[in-house]
Amino acid sequence: MRKNIFFLLEIVLLLSACTSCNQHNSAAGVKTEIPTDIFRNVDIYYQSAKDRQKKLGLDSLENGFQDLQIRVWYNAALVKDRKLVVITNKDSNWTAAIYDLPVTRAGETETMLSKKTNQLSPKSGWQSFSKKLLELKIMTLPNQDDVEGYSAGEGGTTYSVEVATKDQYRFFNYWQPQGYKDRFWQARKMTEMLQLFETELGIGE
Repeated sequence: MRKNIFFLLEIVLLLSACTSCNQHNSAAGVKTEIPTDIFRNVDIYYQSAKDRQKKLGLDSLENGFQDLQIRVWYNAALVKDRKLVVITNKDSNWTAAIYDLPVTRAGETETMLSKKTNQLSPKSGWQSFSKKLLELKIMTLPNQDDVEGYSAGEGGTTYSVEVATKDQYRFFNYWQPQGYKDRFWQARKMTEMLQLFETELGIGE
């Protein structure tokens, strides 16, 4: 029990260190950080995540989550399969699930064809896995647009991350972080997180 208390306290401290021009407080009093473009329009990947969230019947995270939930959306531009990884710590119990989401596209319109969900457990156990996630700074990584010199291109895969606790909600993106990992520590951390998912949870790109 003491370990769980210290773990949650560490999460709160990490999130409180976040700084972004897109932060505001929601109606529920939750501090939110959602990226916008240069015209102050909400990020397109955030909009896409919210659309898929509704189709999947998932709860919104913008008003916070009881303990901790992390969602990682795999947005591959040229592949018809999408993925969503959901990692949850609720009442000191860890769970993980992967959603396989094949889609079809007609112009800018994307239609979800079906969904398949599998429950997962890390090979090294939850204590080791969660510790590694924190060390990779998943709670505080800035959005790619806040990393000077980082620019998204066409094609490839954009990874969108949602992190929610009782008091805070964050959303951030990284396009093809594997190609930037030698230039930016933020991209390296994101790449290592994806590698952790592959090694521990069996989730390939």
